[in-house]
Amino acid sequence: MTATESEQLTVVTPLPATDPPTPPTPPTPGLRWRDVAAGAVYRAEESTAGLLADLRRVAAQRERWMGELAARGAAERAVRRKRAAEAAHTAVTAAATLPVVNWFVDAQLDRVLRPLVRGILDDVLQLLEKEPDRIQALIQGQRETMVDELIGRIRTGAATGDSAVDRLTFRMFHRGTRPSPVPPSLDGT
Repeated sequence: MTATESEQLTVVTPLPATDPPTPPTPPTPGLRWRDVAAGAVYRAEESTAGLLADLRRVAAQRERWMGELAARGAAERAVRRKRAAEAAHTAVTAAATLPVVNWFVDAQLDRVLRPLVRGILDDVLQLLEKEPDRIQALIQGQRETMVDELIGRIRTGAATGDSAVDRLTFRMFHRGTRPSPVPPSLDGT
């Protein structure tokens, strides 16, 4: 089994039950510094492992906090945008409905639009006076198109009405064959 960075592996070897544990030998002057150095190395390893575990824990906690703060920031940004849009809409609506704005728009329309419409209307009337055949052909074409469209709508409505009456009489009297519904025509005739 291998130990990963986040877990420590401790191996315990049981001592035989028959042998009593031997007491540590009293340190001798030559071996004492060797034992101190070995103990210091093991203590340093344990301290380093503890510090690394603490650093990993703090880094994970920092990542979690950053994620939470980012989510809250995104939610607050969305709320602020919505409020700003509502405030802007309210402000524009309030400004557009002010009597001063209505008066200003009316004054500009009277100043610009009325002379323009009068000029165009005068030009159309002069053209009608000079070339009545041209305008008359245009009016006749529009009239024929409108009449054809009206006739098509009347025919479609009549066919639908006939189909509905046939179905109703079949239901009431159960005579003849069952009528099939009339599909609407594509060109309106």
